[in-house]
Amino acid sequence: MANLKSANVTKYDAGGSGDNYIADGYIKSVEKVWIDSYSLQTHLNSNDSIMIGRVPKNKKITDIVVELPALDTLGSTCSVTIGSGSGLLATASVTYLGNLIPDGGNALRTTLATFNMGSAVTLRLSGDKQGTVTSKDTEIWIKVLPSVGTSTHATTGQTIRTIIKYT
Repeated sequence: MANLKSANVTKYDAGGSGDNYIADGYIKSVEKVWIDSYSLQTHLNSNDSIMIGRVPKNKKITDIVVELPALDTLGSTCSVTIGSGSGLLATASVTYLGNLIPDGGNALRTTLATFNMGSAVTLRLSGDKQGTVTSKDTEIWIKVLPSVGTSTHATTGQTIRTIIKYT
């Protein structure tokens, strides 16, 4: 069995202190965490976006976790997108961070992951978007996209909980 080393371990073992050889934010860093929640007062529809936090410029986003309560008593399906603008569209003015995937799902999923809105679910940032560097102070938004023609039927008092991790 071979003993293999990852890229930054190899650089560090070759004499890199972490400052010269390894990009800032991976070695000698302290992970920052933005924990937040949003209490639903009404149902969500596909026009609604929720700002879940702010990340300072020049930071690497290491993970985003969204815990959604059961949002719909009808068992409809939905997906959740995440980005740095309330529109959450892949346009020049909005940095698009992709789709959140169910925890334990395919980390490199590039298509929308749909799930049953009748059950609580924990969603995470897709693995290919972890390590995204912010070029400016960035607002992080989520948008719940119910199936076509439906809206969520969340009861008052349901809470969406979120965690944004960055270095």
